[in-house]
Amino acid sequence: MTQKMPHSAAGQMVGYLYQCEWALVELARRWFRDPQAELRMEMLDDIDLLRHGTPVELVQSKHHGHAGELGSTSADLWRSINSWCDALEHLPAGQLPMLRLVTTQTVSPGNVLAKLRHDARDVTAALAELEAIASDPDGAKTTLPWRSRFMACTASTRAALVGAIVLDDSAPRVSEVDSTLREVIGIWKNDEQSQAILEELKGWWWNVSLDMLDHANPGRRMSVSAEELRTQIDYVSGKYTHTALPVVDSLDDLTEQEIAQYTGHVFVEQLKLIGLGNRSIRAHIGEYHHAWAHRSRWLYHHHVTPGELTQFDSDLRQEWNLIFAKYADRFDAGKEGDDAQAVGETILDATLTAAQDIKLRQLGKRWIARGTLHALADNARNEPKPLGWHPHFEDLLKTPPRTQTKGE
Repeated sequence: MTQKMPHSAAGQMVGYLYQCEWALVELARRWFRDPQAELRMEMLDDIDLLRHGTPVELVQSKHHGHAGELGSTSADLWRSINSWCDALEHLPAGQLPMLRLVTTQTVSPGNVLAKLRHDARDVTAALAELEAIASDPDGAKTTLPWRSRFMACTASTRAALVGAIVLDDSAPRVSEVDSTLREVIGIWKNDEQSQAILEELKGWWWNVSLDMLDHANPGRRMSVSAEELRTQIDYVSGKYTHTALPVVDSLDDLTEQEIAQYTGHVFVEQLKLIGLGNRSIRAHIGEYHHAWAHRSRWLYHHHVTPGELTQFDSDLRQEWNLIFAKYADRFDAGKEGDDAQAVGETILDATLTAAQDIKLRQLGKRWIARGTLHALADNARNEPKPLGWHPHFEDLLKTPPRTQTKGE
C-alpha cells in the first residue's frame, strides 16, 4: 500500500516535527554569540526566543511538502497574523518582539511580502496591501476570522504589528534540517562519527522538547538556554574528541578554619568509624573540598551536564559496590578476622585505588574521583542505597556519632 489514507494527518505531524527540529536550529544559531538566550515552545507562539526572560522574537514555522509560493492572501500568513494578535494580549504595552514567519515556501520579488524580508523592507507598502486584503468582503472565507481580527486592532497596532514582521522564506525542509544543524553547530564532516554526534544531540533535544511541551506536568521545564545547548554540544562531541575541563593547577592546603567546617559531615564520621587518624582525615577532607569545588564550578559555568556527573558517580558507585560486597561478606563470614575497622580501611583503600581509573572527560586528576567518593559517602544518611566503608556503616550511622573502639 503506497497511497496515504484520505484522513491521514501525516502533513500535520511533519509540521510538528519540523517545529521541534527548527527550534533546535534557532537556539543553535545563538549558542556562541548569545549564550544567555532562551527558547520555549507553544507559549506565546510556536517558538519564543527570550533574553533575560523577555520575549525578543516570536517564530511561526510553516512546513510544506511541495514547492509553492506564499502569497499575501495565503492561509499561512493570516493564521500567523492571528496568532500574533493573540500574543499581543499577553505582552506588556510597548514591548512588541520581532515576529518571524519561517516558511519552506518562496516569495517572488514582485510579491508584496518580499517587502517584509530582512534585506528589502517597505513596511508602509506591505501594511497598505495587507489592510486592503483584510477588509476585502470577497476574500477567502477560510481567512475571514483572522483578517477580521487584524482589522479589529487599532491603526497604530496594525502598523506596529506589520512593522515587526520579518519573513524568512525558502527555509530548509524537514529532510534538510540536519545539514543546517551541521553548519550551525560546527560538525563539518559527513561521516559515521559526525552522524552519531548529531543523532545523540537530537535525542537529547527531543527529551527537552517533550519536557517543555508537557503542559499537564506542573514540574515541566519552561525553557532551555543557548548556554545549556552549548554544554550539551561539548559533552556529546567530547565523547568522540577529547574536551578538557578547566582545573586549578595547584591545590592549596586547607586552613584550620576550612578543615573545621567539615567536622560534622557524614563522610568525616565515616572515616572516623574505621579509625583513621587526624592526618589521614585532613587529607581526605582536602580532596573532598577540591573535588566539590571543581564540580560546582563546572556545573555553574556549564562545562559539564548534570547527566554527565550522574554517570560518573554511578561508575564510581559500581566499583565501590563490588569491593564492599566482597570484603563485607568475608568479614561477616569470619574470613577477615574480627577487626571491623581494619576491614573498613581495606575497603576504603581498595575503592580509592580502583576509582583512579575512572575519569571524567578523560581528566587525569585522580583526586576528582577520590573526592567524589567522599561526597557520595556524605549522603549515606539520605540515600536508599548508601555508600560507606565500615562493614556495618549503615547500622552505625543510625546512632549518634561516638568514639569507636578498635575492632568494632
